Amino acid sequence: MTKRLATIRLTLVVSLLTFAGCHRAPDGRNVFLQSETALDAVRSLRMHVETFGALARVTDAEFACDQDVIRYVYVQQQVNAPSHKIEIVETGQHKFSRWLEPTATDWQMTGRQHLPPEVCDRLQSPGVQTYLTNHFFSADEAHSLPSFFAFANEQRATITHDADESVDGVPCEVWTIREGNSIANPPQTVWIAAGDRLPRKYLQGERDHPLAVVTYSHYGEAIPIQLPPSQVGN
Repeated sequence: MTKRLATIRLTLVVSLLTFAGCHRAPDGRNVFLQSETALDAVRSLRMHVETFGALARVTDAEFACDQDVIRYVYVQQQVNAPSHKIEIVETGQHKFSRWLEPTATDWQMTGRQHLPPEVCDRLQSPGVQTYLTNHFFSADEAHSLPSFFAFANEQRATITHDADESVDGVPCEVWTIREGNSIANPPQTVWIAAGDRLPRKYLQGERDHPLAVVTYSHYGEAIPIQLPPSQVGN
């Protein structure tokens, strides 16, 4: 009986070791490369962006990159002052904007020749991006959807798999990127879907004191964006 029990125990130990060897934890750098590959096929999405601190702002944005049109509405929150709400529509050549609050205004048009690259440019050119060092952004700037290609190739950074959580019902792996001093280089955390590897959430700063939080949705769906009236020059 003792010999049989010993044999059973040995079999269990071997089985556990084999299981552990065949089910190693995922590698963060590979996951980020997989995410960048998944994003390479994306030409439309929606974002909800919240930034905190002195320039607190809430933005809802939608991107129809196959049509070369984006639209976003942001609310600038100021202490002891009315909130400012602005709607912006951009094409490849023009930027249309109007105030919605505190007083509604007509559309105004300007050119876009010298504006920084946006999310659509970022999706089309993943390999030319760099590791994020600017921790202040708005929804129309490329690093509101950070470069996971750059994350994967940043050798100074430590990447850890913190947990598994769901975002809007989508099971995700939670990955945190840290580099050196957390004051000079706040951590960045990404929720990447376990199924399609598309990012569902991005957070700058510590999770209990974020600098900015972005959630992503409606990947690849048709997103009709109506241009302003033709009389303003679209």
